[in-house]
This record gives sequence, C-alpha cells and structure tokens, in this order.
Amino acid sequence: MNVNVLGLEGAVSCLPDSMTLELPLEAAANHQLFVFDRNNKPIQIDPAYELKCQYTVEVVTVFQLRVGYGACEVQEQNKSLFLAVQINYFSKALGQTVTKKYQMVCLPTQSDNLQISREVGKTRCTQSFMEVMLPQQLPNFDAISNTRQEWLVDINNGQTTTTMTLLQARSKGYEFTVANNLMIVRAYFTATGIQKFGRLQSDKVLYLADLTLKYDSGFGKITILVLMICVPAPVSCNRMNVLIEIPSFVGTFTNLLIGTRLYLPSLPSTDLAISRQQNMLRITVPKRHPLARTMACPLGFLTGVKTVLPDTKLTFNVRGTLTSMTFTPVCPCEMKGSDPAVLCQDGFMDFEVSSNDTLPPLDLGTVQLRDPTCRPSVSSKDSLLFHIPLASCGTTSKVINGKLVYENEIRALLKDRPLLGVITRDSEYVLTVQCYYDHTADANLIVDVKTNAPPPPAMEQGDLIVVLRAYPDVLYRTPYRDQDYPVVRSLRDPLYLEVQVLNRLDPNIKLVLDDCWATGFPSPSSLPRWNIIVDGCQYDGDDYMTVFHSMSKFLGIPFPSHYRRFEVKMFTFVSGGVVQTNSIYFHCSTLICDLLKPDSDLCAKTCPSSASVKRRRGLGSAGSTAVLGEVVTSLPGPVAVL
Repeated sequence: MNVNVLGLEGAVSCLPDSMTLELPLEAAANHQLFVFDRNNKPIQIDPAYELKCQYTVEVVTVFQLRVGYGACEVQEQNKSLFLAVQINYFSKALGQTVTKKYQMVCLPTQSDNLQISREVGKTRCTQSFMEVMLPQQLPNFDAISNTRQEWLVDINNGQTTTTMTLLQARSKGYEFTVANNLMIVRAYFTATGIQKFGRLQSDKVLYLADLTLKYDSGFGKITILVLMICVPAPVSCNRMNVLIEIPSFVGTFTNLLIGTRLYLPSLPSTDLAISRQQNMLRITVPKRHPLARTMACPLGFLTGVKTVLPDTKLTFNVRGTLTSMTFTPVCPCEMKGSDPAVLCQDGFMDFEVSSNDTLPPLDLGTVQLRDPTCRPSVSSKDSLLFHIPLASCGTTSKVINGKLVYENEIRALLKDRPLLGVITRDSEYVLTVQCYYDHTADANLIVDVKTNAPPPPAMEQGDLIVVLRAYPDVLYRTPYRDQDYPVVRSLRDPLYLEVQVLNRLDPNIKLVLDDCWATGFPSPSSLPRWNIIVDGCQYDGDDYMTVFHSMSKFLGIPFPSHYRRFEVKMFTFVSGGVVQTNSIYFHCSTLICDLLKPDSDLCAKTCPSSASVKRRRGLGSAGSTAVLGEVVTSLPGPVAVL
C-alpha cells in the first residue's frame, strides 16, 4: 500500500478500504467534479451518484475526494486500482475557469480475509426520526433470518457500548430495511442509546446516534460505522432572516451547503453570518439570499407568502468522521413583512411583538402604540401581547375598495445620543396593523412592516496611495472586494477596518490616522456625519468607543508602520427617532510621516490629543517637514445595516 502525504494538491492517499485525492481548496465553494468510465466518458459526481457509488466529497482542513475501492468506475490495471478524475471551477486568482485532471492509482492491501469498512454520516432529519442510506452490502438486512450468520449492532450512548442483534435493536427503536438497492438505517429519537445535546428551548435539541454494524461470514468481515445527527426544528424566522440554530455537541462544524453554494467557517461570505456562542451554533441567512425563493400559501381568506431555502446540509467532524444533517428550511406563511400570529375579532386587535423580530434583539421597553397610554395586556422579557379596541388607542378607520379598514401603528422608539441625536445602535421597528371588514369574509389582521429602501449601489472612490478596507473578522486575512459591497451588518456588529499606504517600500515612513468618520452618503463631506476617530484617538462622545488593534499582533507584515487597524460597532443615522438611512459610508483622513523627523507633534502624538496638537492640526501640515503627504480615503462602498 502506498500513501502520499496530504497537504499538496493532487496528492493521493491509499487507505485500507479507500483512496483519497486532494483537490484545490479554492474550488470547494463552486465546482463540477467528474470521473471517467472505461470508455473515457465523463460522469458527473452529484449527491445521488455519491450515495450510489461510494464517493464522498469532503471539506475539513483540505478539500478532497474519497473513493471506495469498490466504487463505480474504479478500474484494475496491473493489480493496481485506477481512476481518472477531472474538476472544473472558476479561479478568482486567475479570473477564469480552470480544468484540472488527475489520476488516482493505488495498490490496496492484500489479505486472505476480506474486510470491508464503511463510514456513513449523511443523515436525513425529520420531526420524529433520523436515517441514513448506504449502498447495499451482502448479505442484506432482509436475508438475516435465512442465514446462520447475522448482523450485530454496537450502540454507543456516549458512556458505554451495548451489542445487540438487529432483532433486539428493532425492539429498542431502530429500523433496518432494504429498498431500491439501498440499506436504510433509521433511529427514532426515543430509541435506546440516543445521545441528546442542548440546553435551549425544548425544540432545539440535537440527537446523536452512534452505531457500528458488524457482519462476519467466516470469509470476510463487514464493518459499517453509522453516525446520525438531527435537530428536529433547527429553523426559525423573523421578518428579515432565516435563523438556523444547532446546540453545541461533541462535533466540530466544518461546512454548510445551501443548494449549490458551499460555505466554510474559515472563509467569510456576504451571503450569511455564522456565529458561535457558548451553547449554540447560529447561522443567519437573510431572506434575500441568492437561492431563497418565496412561495404563495393560504392565509385565511387571503394569500400569503413563505420563504423557502434549498436543501441545506450541515457537516460536522464527529470523532474524526464527517457527519452531516440535511433538511429544507421553510418559514411560516405570512403576509409580506408580517407576523402571522395575529387575530382580529369581537371589536379587538390581537397581535404579538417579539424581541427576536429584529437583530439586535428589540428593546421591548421602547415599544408603544400611537396612543402611548395603551399598554400590552401581557408582557414578558421576550414578547408583548396587545389586545386593543378598534375604537381607541389611536386606531383610525377608512373605507378602501368597499372594505372598512381599521389601522394602528406600533413603533419602537430609537434611543438617540441624548445631546447630539445623530446615531443609534438600537433596532428600528415600525408595524402598521390593519383590520379589514367586508360583507363576505371574516375579519383578518394584516401586519405590514415598513422597510427602508435598499442601499445605493457600491461606489469606488478615493486616492489609491492610501486605501481604506473592511474585513470580515479580527484576523484581517482577506478584505472584502469591491464587488462584495454593500457589506451587510447588523446593529452593534463589529466592522474591522484597515488603512494602508500602497506602493511604498520605505521603512522610514509611518501612516498616522488623523480623523475617521461615517456619513450617510458617499461623499466624505456629506451629512449626516458621525466621528469614529478624532485627532488619531478614540471619539469619547460615543458609548461604543473605537477599538484599535496594534500591528504588533499581526506577524509576517513587511512594513507594519504602513498600516492602521481598528474596529467600530455598527449603527444607523437617526433624526427625531426615525432612521434616515441604512447605508453607512466610512472615510479617514491620514498623514504620511517621516520617521526620521520624530519631533513633529502631528506625527508623534499621544491619546487623548492635547488642545495644542488639535490647534496645529486645524492649521494644516504645510509648514511641517515631517509630514510627507495628506490623503483622504474611503471604503469602496457602503455598509448596509439590518
């Protein structure tokens, strides 16, 4: 058996029961993979072909194809096993489509006693059970009673392992069947040995089944490791997002597949947000995701809509085995932008306002009707229940197309800066509640959320001598590209910014931040405006002060003095309690200083800035020989705040 070391593209590893091929990591997110049959005809590896023919496409620390020695199209040549593979993908580095071909050749271990070992971890998750399917092995489950040998199953409950016959396991909540040349293993959530994880609400529990199926015919051994994971209700929805929540467990999250789009936790994406908390993995997918679609659905006597994502697969590494869970995220039926849990009858409007309707969570203490003296009938830390008369609490009435319409408005008051009233980091929330009456239908309540216009298209501006960039995380590995704007953030989310001098190899220059600020429009001189950095220091008029990141923490940068890195907490501009814009533009004014002339107050500053330094800066730097240049730079486009 020959084994190549992983870590190089094209490396082939020959294992006891399979061989692996390492593929280009940049192809993991979007690719087409083919194998070739005996007639040199390409066959695409899709999920159905993977399941049928013992192929597995894996993404952990590397991107690789795993092929069982008995897989379809594996050919024998000179006592070796051979397979031709081709991958097509778009290379961002080259800006073009790339086609690469590989040959996998292995000489498997020879043994008088045949051993077949399989790992299965592609779980189909339902509300009451989970199951996996694998290509049929001999003997099948249905033939057990007609043979002297029989299958055994080891059930690991996380602490001990119990061995049973399949007949015994069937009485403990498991099913083993064969259909369409597939062996199906099913475990109900109440089955013996099922491990449970999660300290969230009762519908957020993760179930894990750890089984080993064994069969010994006397001529060979078959071992099948079956790992199944399932969260029966992983999806919830608010007005803007589809939320996927997975309780923490013994597995490590490796990747997410939504339809044809692959997402890795190590590679940032503007499509969605992945966050890890102490007891939960949370994935926030905006309802405007490129693959999301809306479907009509009945809602009383009206027609509503629901948001649906394609089949979604979460993959985890559980004790060295890749284990996945597949489900289809579907949001409840609702009126566009509405809360479906509402009722209008007997002269009252009944509806609920939840703190989870916005990101960050809504401050329920700021919610009020048009008449602020009308309060909710039931209040909790997570929601408010309103039961208001149609004839009071600020409710108005009008006739539209022969229907009598009662209307009220619920608003969450925004907390301005008490003196300046310019920005907020609290969620905006406006609902218009309407109740329709006509002669032929029952009363129904329609809730309409007034949303802001989409942000303007990304704009590119600023001098390229000094650039301002945004990064998805504090590691500052890969900045957002121009085509990634507008970058999407929620209120109070950190935005990681970097200012850099370009095209200079002089170690004796230093980039100094003068001022940095945000505006509601692309122009650096436009209004409204909010300061982020003033005279090179944190702006002390903000409750969420800017955080500077010392360049000494980042290794391998040739000229650290050419960079400045910092983070801000996202906000929106408000006026009179009303959001003015959800598009925020960032700008910085900078000085390029000569390190050989450190006597300049402009270039050698301390925080907080002294009044004398501020006055000198106000006079400009024309008289200082230490200042080699002044540049104002901006982000390539806006940050859209949800």
